[in-house]
Amino acid sequence: MTSPATRRPAQRASNYVRLAVTVASLTAVGLACGSSGGNGDAIAAGSATAEAPPTTLDRLTAAYPDTPLDPSSEAWQMLLGDPGFETQAVAVVEFAALKESNGARADYDAYLEQFAPAVGQAGGAMLSINDILMPGLEGLESYEGGVSWVATFPSIAAYVEAMLDERAVTAAEQRRNAIEEAQVLMGPNLVPDVILQLPPNEPVSDFPSDRVKGKSVDQIVAELLAVYPSGGADPTESTLRAMIEYDGFADQGVHYINLYRFTERGEASLGEYNAAALPAVLAHGGRPKVLANVTHNLVGPTAWDRFIFVSWPSFAVFTDLRLDPTYIEAQKDRVVSAEQYGNLITIARAISLERAE
Repeated sequence: MTSPATRRPAQRASNYVRLAVTVASLTAVGLACGSSGGNGDAIAAGSATAEAPPTTLDRLTAAYPDTPLDPSSEAWQMLLGDPGFETQAVAVVEFAALKESNGARADYDAYLEQFAPAVGQAGGAMLSINDILMPGLEGLESYEGGVSWVATFPSIAAYVEAMLDERAVTAAEQRRNAIEEAQVLMGPNLVPDVILQLPPNEPVSDFPSDRVKGKSVDQIVAELLAVYPSGGADPTESTLRAMIEYDGFADQGVHYINLYRFTERGEASLGEYNAAALPAVLAHGGRPKVLANVTHNLVGPTAWDRFIFVSWPSFAVFTDLRLDPTYIEAQKDRVVSAEQYGNLITIARAISLERAE
């Protein structure tokens, strides 16, 4: 006779499979929606005359004049002309590389103290404010030690309202003083409610890590490199070592920002990966919070096509997933989905402060 403790994982795995089937169909529908437009119907764009009051575009470009750290006039025009300006719910992510000056982090924190309530006032929600622990893949090394935030808004109009809130406008100069480079991306969140309503991925002991438990750093790295090549779409050997040697490897929750520039068939390939990998991802405590096809690259040097924000119980659980045979097979579609990948590993701001004390 099996004990209740033995039955629970099997029941939970079955539940995850049923969830995956539901989500796969919902995601397939959702992936086809969302595109930017520029017909200018939502808000008239143009320069105000001497007699006329300033337009929304005038106000935005006056408040945020510092391209490339702020959106360009063209980026604002595209945003204001989006056909879904009043109706399309969106998610927004910013990740910023901080300047080396001693006051940079304090300046950015002061900005967030003003911007976060502006988001709430506009009807949005700040999902997470995180410190960037390390880049998970090559290409974003300058963002190590930086800051990121993710927010959702009931409409693009609500995002503009938050950006024009007096608190946000006043604090914008502190943001510009703090950052060396930034990316700001927007798109509709395609994560279905059935996933968003999953229970938290804690405690970490609820999720599997037997494939790494009791093994040395060298053993784990060797097993990973036998499956995944160093670099490109996967972490380099040095990054793997940094993750495994991190003092919170076994019990520290982490958030990933995943970024994709698709190949010609990339979106379809990634959809196939998501459908095949989702049961194992959910069973390992992966909790996607945002999956957005980018409709507006507002700030930054790279025109990303998709961003994903997902939380994991720990590096150990995530590494166990990457050694799961089901996931190993599924991820082959992920590898061919993009011509450029980005990944940032972050930890929640509150936890960052606790670890610094």
